Amino acid sequence: MRMIFFATVFALVASASAFAQDADAETRAIVDTYMAHYSAAEFEAMAPYMAEDVVFSDPTATGLGETGLLHHGRDPIMIALQEFATQYNPIGLNFEWDTVFESNDRYVFMGRVNATYPTDQDGMVFRWSAAQTTVIHMRDGLVVEQFDFADYEGAEQGLVPVE
Repeated sequence: MRMIFFATVFALVASASAFAQDADAETRAIVDTYMAHYSAAEFEAMAPYMAEDVVFSDPTATGLGETGLLHHGRDPIMIALQEFATQYNPIGLNFEWDTVFESNDRYVFMGRVNATYPTDQDGMVFRWSAAQTTVIHMRDGLVVEQFDFADYEGAEQGLVPVE
């Protein structure tokens, strides 16, 4: 009888562990897809991955006051991203993540942004490159918070050949 009890408990624990791993893998796939759209400057494609009450914050953004960049809600965030796209016409943000890890439903991406923008010079683009960390907080398969931290003051910028 004891053996059946332990076997049942083990089976339940193993099943719960497998379910948690599947959920973690599914959430990680959602985060990776969301970040791929962000990297490619496909801002409209990011919207379905955001909760209605999502928060987007970049407290390191310069020239925007003490709080930097701060938007509450999917619609205001999408408007801000569209305004950015209209004003600057990014080719891509082109993130390169050296380190990615998950802790407590937060996915931390550490590396560089290598944003490129069109120019009037044939075969050249304008590149803005800086160290960046992005933290994505997930809940129920949706992004509920995005925090960007970039080294705006240490950014490298200038014309580079199209790759």
